[in-house]
Amino acid sequence: MTYSPLFARARLLAPAAAALVAGLTLTSAPQEAAACGGLFCDGGMPMPVPVDQTGENVLFIVDEQEGTVEAHIQIQYMGDPDKFAWVIPVQSEPDFSAGSELLFTNLLAGTVPTYSFTNTFDCQDKSGPSLGCAYAEADFAGDSGEGFGSASAGGTDGGDPGPQIIKREIVGAFEIVVLKGGNAQELYDWLDTHGYAQDPDAPPILEEYLSEGYYFAAAKLVHGAGVDELQPLVMTYKGNQPCVPLRLTRIAAVEDMPIRVFALGVERAVPLVYKHVVLNETILDWVNSASDYYAAVAQAIDEAEMGQGFVTEYAGPSSVVSSGGLYSDRWETVDFVGAIPVNGSYTIVDALTSIGLMECFSGFEGAEGCSYNHPLLLPILRTYLPAPAGVQEDTFYECMECFEAMIDYGAWDSAKFAADLDERIIAPGKHARDLLTRWPYVTRMLTIMSPHEMTRDPEFTYNPDLDDVVASHSATQMIPCEGSNKFVFADGRELLLDPSGSWPDLGDMPAAERVEVMTPAGAPQVEVDNKEAIDDAIRASNKRFDYDNGEGVNCAVRSLRSSLMGTLSLAFVFGFAWRGRRRRARG
Repeated sequence: MTYSPLFARARLLAPAAAALVAGLTLTSAPQEAAACGGLFCDGGMPMPVPVDQTGENVLFIVDEQEGTVEAHIQIQYMGDPDKFAWVIPVQSEPDFSAGSELLFTNLLAGTVPTYSFTNTFDCQDKSGPSLGCAYAEADFAGDSGEGFGSASAGGTDGGDPGPQIIKREIVGAFEIVVLKGGNAQELYDWLDTHGYAQDPDAPPILEEYLSEGYYFAAAKLVHGAGVDELQPLVMTYKGNQPCVPLRLTRIAAVEDMPIRVFALGVERAVPLVYKHVVLNETILDWVNSASDYYAAVAQAIDEAEMGQGFVTEYAGPSSVVSSGGLYSDRWETVDFVGAIPVNGSYTIVDALTSIGLMECFSGFEGAEGCSYNHPLLLPILRTYLPAPAGVQEDTFYECMECFEAMIDYGAWDSAKFAADLDERIIAPGKHARDLLTRWPYVTRMLTIMSPHEMTRDPEFTYNPDLDDVVASHSATQMIPCEGSNKFVFADGRELLLDPSGSWPDLGDMPAAERVEVMTPAGAPQVEVDNKEAIDDAIRASNKRFDYDNGEGVNCAVRSLRSSLMGTLSLAFVFGFAWRGRRRRARG
């Protein structure tokens, strides 16, 4: 299965279309199993430095029949693989498995909010340009008495034993150990001693989770694994109410960090503890493709109590999420156990090509190359069939028989190669496809927060009584023969542009249409309703631009070449980079 930690990402990695970094996992309500996390990175001596978490993506599925929460956490990280460490508070012992990166890619693409508008013209003559105003396996042998080889993680004779090792295992490219007990300083020291770099600010937060009875799962990359082998991690545990552990995440978080939460189920998911915020869409600059979307969402979240809230970007049928690329039945038609890299003219690459995981070509105008139809295939090939020194990878894989005498047979292990393909590509892909088949409904929620606001862990539940939320938003721009262009929105509001055709300055207009309290059933409880304030701001703005001096048109005529396109739309992906914004000061 696939589980992905709320996005953990290194400071060198800019926000990307799939998720951003952070150690995020699901936590549960009291007496329910849960998981939370934080990502840390040793930035060098003498002091460990946390990874700057620039965003997080997490997917959860609550299976009431099984009594479990399944959390998929996406990890993206750039930096020294030996300095990657991820710590997850969890209330019960979890099971781990590798996840599917493509599942997150498809979730993001299928539920992305879009903002588009069409143009209408008042004038009959539209001919003129002026239209108005307008993995590797770990070896634990010889480690007895320390680290993974010891039954106890620390302590001295007759004293506090410190944290105890409950579980250890290899999952994909991750070494994972689950610890319990001890105090915060002992936990911190054990993690730091055993290569899980920690931040000096962590102990007080670790103590919070320890006092609540949490276990801690710690993950790092196995020796020799590269950052290109990172993939989502799936964690399954007993419980029924997932949460995002932002208290620990805040150590390494950056200002205005996006956190996106997906939920699969049979009905809409909603936040608890945190408020639900409905975005005022008239504050977006539709003329410029709503390029200020993230700034507007951040401002709207700031208007919730303590700056803690989520907006729902999509809630509806999961059929909008493509299963393309996740899994193919062909992947299990070839048994690689016992195979040799080159058998006459038939190679491992030929076998991978036969099942659609890879394809190499040559001869077209002298060009040659290979396509790897899964992000983890090339890292696996590099482990078991590395290109000989001085030979380019694509050249080697395209004609392995040409370099048979140079193949590193010491690296080749057909059984391990087959096991890695299954654990890291085939099984996660099949599980991802099955999730989309089984669960008919998907919810996508977004918050944007800074570290000082991450004082509580948001929880989530389902509510069968709520309406869907569409991802596609549209409006109409009315272009007159004279006067300012006007936007007409789906809710009936009308907003005049300024005479240059730019989005008007709407002053202190609220960015949140409503701030709501969600419950497991029934309609939202409206805590703040800004409808009248928004309407007043629109009226005041319109009054500035709706005028005529009695001598005809009194507006700046402008060229609307972009308007001639008819319809403009913008797809917002999670990794969309935006420029800094000024956050409104809360009084």
